[in-house]
Amino acid sequence: LRPAAALSPALRSSTVQTGISSSRSSSLLQQRQPCPSRKSVVVRQAGDAAADEDDEQKKDWKFGRNEGGMGWGWKLCAAILYMLPWVDVTEKTVYFIERFPVFAWTEYFTEPFEHWFYIHEWAPLIIFFGTYLGIVRNKKIPHVARYHIMMGVMLDIVAMILIVVEENLPFGVLWTPWSDLFYALMFWFVFLLVVYCLFFCFMGWYCEIPLISEGVYMQIEQAEQMGQGA
Repeated sequence: LRPAAALSPALRSSTVQTGISSSRSSSLLQQRQPCPSRKSVVVRQAGDAAADEDDEQKKDWKFGRNEGGMGWGWKLCAAILYMLPWVDVTEKTVYFIERFPVFAWTEYFTEPFEHWFYIHEWAPLIIFFGTYLGIVRNKKIPHVARYHIMMGVMLDIVAMILIVVEENLPFGVLWTPWSDLFYALMFWFVFLLVVYCLFFCFMGWYCEIPLISEGVYMQIEQAEQMGQGA
């Protein structure tokens, strides 16, 4: 065998270069950071978007504009306005009450308000503009009070839509069992909405109703902008 010293210079230089290159590549691998996967990037972006949305929500009425609670005077005022859609509906659901007399007690709540709500043909319109221009856009009134007052007006609009649908039903439907179902659904829909809103009103809390609540928020915002412009 030939001694190690007798190895050719070319073989020794290639061995040294191989060792240097392997040590250099291992150090580069240690320094290199692992690239984040596409899923982690998407999750991170979604988290940032949610944080930005939370920040924007904190600027909204729930955090920055819920000034003060409702006094009993405003609670009673909102409760009276909540009777307006119930008065409108009971005039059309009289057939349902005649069919099921056990629910006749619900009419006792509307009798004190029927005369005042319809004392004149323009009374509902006057009530709407009076509450909208005089109360809803007045920032001195607590926001939760303005919310419930506007909610009563919006529920009355929903009740009027149901009444318009009932008045335009074909005669072939009005004299069938389907009409009884429609009157029952109208009765319970508005009745449960009014009871739900009254509960939150007397507790001094916001009541959330899909679609209707969004309309209430938008109306309050527009009323406040009108007040700023004036």
